[in-house]
Amino acid sequence: MSRTAFEIYGRGFGWSWRLREPAGVLATGSRHYDTSRAAREAVDLVRAAVAELSGSEQSFPDTDIDAPEIIVEREPTPAGEFPEGRNNWVWRLQIANAVLGHSADRFPTEASAQSASEQFLDYAAGALPMFLVGAEYEWKAGPNPIEVGASSLTGLVSEVTRGIRHRKILDRIDTQIVVSGTRGKSSTTQRLDDVFNRRGYDTLTKITGNHPLLIHNGEVHPIERRGPRTTLYENISLIAEFVPELDAYEPDDVAIFENQGITEYTTRLFNQRLTDPDIIVLTNVRQDHTDTLGKTRTDLARSFARSVPAGTHVVSGEQHPVLHEYMQKEIERRGGTIEQVEIPDEHEGLIGAETIHAVDAVLDAVGERPLPTDEMDSFLSSIQPTWIAVEGGRVFNAAEVNDVESTEMVRRMLVDDEYITPFVYLRRDRRGRTASFAQYIELLFERDLITEAHAGGANTRAFAENIDVPTERHSPRADPERVLTDLLAEGRPVILMGNTVDEFMREMQSSIERRAKAPR
Repeated sequence: MSRTAFEIYGRGFGWSWRLREPAGVLATGSRHYDTSRAAREAVDLVRAAVAELSGSEQSFPDTDIDAPEIIVEREPTPAGEFPEGRNNWVWRLQIANAVLGHSADRFPTEASAQSASEQFLDYAAGALPMFLVGAEYEWKAGPNPIEVGASSLTGLVSEVTRGIRHRKILDRIDTQIVVSGTRGKSSTTQRLDDVFNRRGYDTLTKITGNHPLLIHNGEVHPIERRGPRTTLYENISLIAEFVPELDAYEPDDVAIFENQGITEYTTRLFNQRLTDPDIIVLTNVRQDHTDTLGKTRTDLARSFARSVPAGTHVVSGEQHPVLHEYMQKEIERRGGTIEQVEIPDEHEGLIGAETIHAVDAVLDAVGERPLPTDEMDSFLSSIQPTWIAVEGGRVFNAAEVNDVESTEMVRRMLVDDEYITPFVYLRRDRRGRTASFAQYIELLFERDLITEAHAGGANTRAFAENIDVPTERHSPRADPERVLTDLLAEGRPVILMGNTVDEFMREMQSSIERRAKAPR
């Protein structure tokens, strides 16, 4: 939600990390590493140091943390001088024998550097490690990307004939966890990988999305697809290649898969044929993918429930009592079991609470101790939405959640009854989502929470003509910098919503980050 994460990335000269917070990069690593696993371990060292400095109870592997401290000081020029009027104050996180990380920026005063270091401690306490494996990143030698085949009828038949061998390979995994649902699948998958990795399990995790990847014990392998589309059957070759490696380790192994199915059939196929889950984590049931999974939330719940194999235990984060009761009957009728995640009073209403507590429920299901309270509080704090202050106002990019229920939760967290300026970015291939946001914008207008709307991307004319709300349209070729200026000029806080996977929206986010760092 808040884009707070330890980003682990590879360049031509090695691997490193940076801590990204809502307004941009806050801290960077002190060196580069030969492997993604080493960079991942460096992040855990930083997190353990932050936990000790903050006095919080968090679970990390045995690490050599000796007297961690934050040092704030002026950095001289190469000539050893300290010129006045220049940004030469920095902070460093260090232990007795090494510098672990440092500020991404330089500051004009000691006080501003000190404030930035305190902000770092706040964000780092709950930030999740995430790998960046997009085409924009260069790779040092290794790890080798995994190439999977193009989707074709011949390829599918070939893969299906290997079904018996595939099932035998799956049987070698001690615990299989599949993460399904509408929102938060990737982040929940990453958090489960993080927790099991830190607890010493031999962990194999697959994450889908724009930049799919496989993670084995902190070593990342980007997945390169030869065909233009995702194919579910790629999982057969991936599992065949990596699961035998799990036998080479003594600890119990756990495989965590993000369910990439987007129809009822493919979601069920993934759970019942391509994996053999002991536990399915259902993050939530939100109004999205209505073109493929059903028109209503009840239809979506039915699709998810029908995908559960017999003998599988479901950990459900969905809090709607009627939907849960419906899924419980359907899942138990099919020979599965389901538990609803319990959210304590102190976390009620916090965004992402159901997915964080779902991780705790999974740990309980496999006989592991629960997450420390401080760790859970830090995780939740790190994902709550906060306004980004820029010249001319405030802005928040809620397009990353891209369903109306989650967007409304974000709006309520950010404002009470204050007017906002909504900007809805539309995609041609997300007609169901477009229809949902049209209804949402009309509802905001009826409740006197907006006076007009802005729409960008594809089919803005149809969107504007089908809602009874004054709407300003922005061309897909519009300059994101100019559009952001126009939005802020109305004098109200701006919330971006709808869709985020587009070059326009990436440039919009970059513009927000630049303005957030500009002096005001």
